[in-house]
Amino acid sequence: MANTEAQNTDATKDSKPEGENPWGDDFDAEKAWRLVQNLRAEVTGLKTERDDLKTERDNLKVEKDASDSEGKTEIQKLTDRLAELEKTAKEKDRDVALQKVLRKHPELEEFSDLLTGETEDELMSKAERLAKIGKPADGDNPADKDGEKPAELPGTPKPNLVPGHGGDAPAPFDPDAIAKAARER
Repeated sequence: MANTEAQNTDATKDSKPEGENPWGDDFDAEKAWRLVQNLRAEVTGLKTERDDLKTERDNLKVEKDASDSEGKTEIQKLTDRLAELEKTAKEKDRDVALQKVLRKHPELEEFSDLLTGETEDELMSKAERLAKIGKPADGDNPADKDGEKPAELPGTPKPNLVPGHGGDAPAPFDPDAIAKAARER
């Protein structure tokens, strides 16, 4: 390997004469030194000012974040609080209305989640509709007629209660007779 440092120093020695100033004829070493010292002092001053401004900015940012989370404007705070109170009042009013409806229709207690609506009137109308489901209309209840049992439809299976005996042959299945008996009811 060739010695490149030795070659570079030889080249620089050849390019400049020894007595000549590399910075020019008008170079003043004392003036240059004062300039360097002043620039260093200025850089140090600017760095400290920059650091002061950074800390001030960070403090303002922390204060702003704290005020955003804690201190919304008074109007925003009051608006949020009002919205919460209105929502809570609406829920309570609905609960009271639902309790009134369930007092009139206690059989719907287990179906209270099916009752939708906000006002007592809405809840009551839906409760009455739910209460009608499964109840025969007035006058249609066959058990109401003189305490008699309703007649069975033809083709309804009857249990054979005689032990060890097959019993009579079951009644034949006649869909026409079943339909006719259902229409007569």
